[in-house]
Amino acid sequence: MHGVVSLLDYKHYRLVKDLWAPLAREFAVSGVYVPSYPHVSYQVARYYNVKSLEPVLRRFAASKTSFQVRASGLGIFTGPRPVLYIPVVRSPELMQFHEALWQEISSAGSGIEDYYHPAHWVPHITLGIGDMKKDNLSQIVRSLAKRDFNWEMTVNNIALIYDPIVPLFGTRISLFAL
Repeated sequence: MHGVVSLLDYKHYRLVKDLWAPLAREFAVSGVYVPSYPHVSYQVARYYNVKSLEPVLRRFAASKTSFQVRASGLGIFTGPRPVLYIPVVRSPELMQFHEALWQEISSAGSGIEDYYHPAHWVPHITLGIGDMKKDNLSQIVRSLAKRDFNWEMTVNNIALIYDPIVPLFGTRISLFAL
């Protein structure tokens, strides 16, 4: 899978990274480590034409300025493979940014995941995915419930996270500052 995302600002990037280690150690939750960059996703696709998408992202980023977003609490996407996340508030500025970005990049991808479409999108920061189960989920939520996730963060970049065709070095990232 490939994704167009914003990496978290340094402070919140560290806070999320510092949460992942105890989740892995205490609850055997490590599915979030692929990719191992704390982020908010705007679009995920099976494949992007990286050579055509990178210039579009570069131009888009150059036309935008950084802005603030808020996060608060914990959320769970339910189902057979629950996802634990920190919700990011859908502010008008974030929604306009996402909608404009979606319009610019959709033609460069194939197999685009519909749940990232602006009409359905739930902006979030993933804490655990894939190996979370009903058995450990309640314990994880209980252990995190006392933490303060009322965050104000700066969105100052757009990144393309992807697996190269020949995955010699693992996941690649192209980063563009706003």
